[in-house]
Amino acid sequence: DTSFMDITTILCPCVNSSDFIKSNDTMLLINNNQQLNQLCANTPAIDFSKQSLLLIKGASTFGIDTIKTNFEENINATYSLSIHVIQDMTCVVQGWYKCYLVPKISSLQDISVIITYGKF
Repeated sequence: DTSFMDITTILCPCVNSSDFIKSNDTMLLINNNQQLNQLCANTPAIDFSKQSLLLIKGASTFGIDTIKTNFEENINATYSLSIHVIQDMTCVVQGWYKCYLVPKISSLQDISVIITYGKF
């Protein structure tokens, strides 16, 4: 789906040192370049007229092998995002974050996010 895009690698250096990573929040919705620039200076401009930026973070009790996502549009202009963190067998707590462009949403109530962890 072209309306959903993982742009973590583009924003990685900036988000990694941002206040969001240091906060207790697990999700952050950004709907304009001013909000984005407050979080991260010197980021590429994003066209927020038809899309929003969703930042999500968590911590795994084991090392992380990969992170898989599934994004779906529901009825009534709501969305579901499933994130499955596939763990490896290393015994280390590992933080993670993802940055997704999603169709324009006005609040976090418009998207349901489910995060699961497992060794598969």
